[in-house]
Amino acid sequence: MPLPRFTRLPADEQRRILDVAQRIFAEDGVETASYNQIIAAAGISKSSAYNYFDGREDLLYTALDDVAARLAEVLGTWRQVADNAEFWAQLKTVEQRLRAHIETHPADLALIDPAFLLREQGAFTSWIADFVANGIAIGLITVETDRNLLVAATAAVLRAVDGWGAAEMKAGRTPDPDQAWILLRNLWGTPRT
Repeated sequence: MPLPRFTRLPADEQRRILDVAQRIFAEDGVETASYNQIIAAAGISKSSAYNYFDGREDLLYTALDDVAARLAEVLGTWRQVADNAEFWAQLKTVEQRLRAHIETHPADLALIDPAFLLREQGAFTSWIADFVANGIAIGLITVETDRNLLVAATAAVLRAVDGWGAAEMKAGRTPDPDQAWILLRNLWGTPRT
């Protein structure tokens, strides 16, 4: 959690510092990005940085919480649907919103995993649990397994797809969005239509 002096900065200055931090964490990785490099790139002194954050980990968590909040807003609330067509249409709509978001916030793609795994896993898991429950209720998800295990496995597939998509984009290729749906259909025992 940032220190009070950071939260008293003008919103555009907070945003600028977080944007720099998120870009560098995305480019260099959350494990290896240099606090000093981030401070220098943000154009703030080391003493100011330590008045804003308790250190590198505090800045990292602040940056990841910001990413998670933006992504949670993009995901929205899962709206319960009555049939398979509506279910897939809603997932496609969410996918389109995420793609549009990533186009304007490219660093978020590389930070999705750490944002949800290190910080906001509960919100992400809750969203997945809602759409898995809906899929079971309408008969789209037919595999018989423990519900918590199914939610965890679905989350793992989505995280793997995010990582694969980020690697594809970094290599200059456009990831095929149908790959995620193929994996999920197979995981869920959903018949091909």
